[in-house]
Amino acid sequence: MKKKKVLMMATTAAMSEQFNKNNIMILEKLGYEVHVAGNYKKGNPIPDEKIRDFVRWLHKHGAKSYHMPSTRKFYDVINNGRALARTVKLIKQEKYEFIHCHTPIGATLGRLAGRITHTPVIYTAHGLHFFDGAPLQNWVFYPIEKFLSRFTDVMILIKHEDYDRVKKHFHAKKVIFMPGVGIDTEKFYSHRINRDKMRESFGIKDDEFLLVSVGELSYRKNHEVIIKALQKIGRDDIKYLVAGKGKSKDNSEAHLRALISEYNMGDQVKLLGFRSDVFDIYAAADASALPSKREGLCLAGIEAMAAGLPIITSDVNEYSVDKVTGLTYKPDDVEGFASGLEYMMENRDWCAKVGEENVLRAEEYDYHKIDEIMENIYKSMKKASR
Repeated sequence: MKKKKVLMMATTAAMSEQFNKNNIMILEKLGYEVHVAGNYKKGNPIPDEKIRDFVRWLHKHGAKSYHMPSTRKFYDVINNGRALARTVKLIKQEKYEFIHCHTPIGATLGRLAGRITHTPVIYTAHGLHFFDGAPLQNWVFYPIEKFLSRFTDVMILIKHEDYDRVKKHFHAKKVIFMPGVGIDTEKFYSHRINRDKMRESFGIKDDEFLLVSVGELSYRKNHEVIIKALQKIGRDDIKYLVAGKGKSKDNSEAHLRALISEYNMGDQVKLLGFRSDVFDIYAAADASALPSKREGLCLAGIEAMAAGLPIITSDVNEYSVDKVTGLTYKPDDVEGFASGLEYMMENRDWCAKVGEENVLRAEEYDYHKIDEIMENIYKSMKKASR
């Protein structure tokens, strides 16, 4: 008997590589053939080799990859228009049971294509652009998302604020809250390395305080505020490692390097680029920083908690609680981050205690719980009449 098919959509292939492997395996277990559409050539904040590895992984699991010229820019009507046309053609050709889409552009294209072809759509929103305290320009997306919700069979929200707003004001047939996309908490907690050797490889002394950030080099991730805080502190016994790649045609990495040079902090702050050994880096660290200006449910912060680290974050991270998971400040509060980092440096025992408790808190986001929710959602989807 011919397998039923599902289309997984996101603006870039990297999104599916980072967040959808478990979903693909769930669908595989349920007997579906999965096709994964997105931009495999441009705009991916991970190395090209990682994308090629993902394509090989898809083929190993009986899934197919489809390149779309979609971009993250709403105003790129030419490329996104082409992506929509290709998506509609693909849906008509493959006759998918349903579409599961992610990211604002991927979800826009997926829902429009679903509407045109009468195909049911699931949309996982990893953090809506509009939220309490967001810049006014972000709210331009509110009427767009509200309109597109009419074409959404299931809308999954991973932030309570998003869930409450969508449930009250939008038109999706079903609205579901889900605590994140899931991480393997046991893998982080049980990971063991030679901590001293790892620190030594970065030139970090045993008595120095090692702060780590994991995330792409972008304006949104806001690594700049930590660098400015370190300059304000003026101590050289705290080191800062940033693991992440800058987006193509984005000057954020150049800006950060210029800032590091201006402050003469080349020995104190290191931009590591993309790293596949974040487990090791977390295990060698004393704390993790997540100063984002805007965030969904930042996976890196949950991973840091699972690794037993206290986190110092901006107040846009929903799961971070001041003086509970670590310390929390406004995204642009340089003085606040500076005082918080000094407090952490002077209170190592407090940091260790918070880190131990964070391991337990991170279990709320374990992939076993998330996979169970997703499997039930997938089972509930039925083919719409064509």
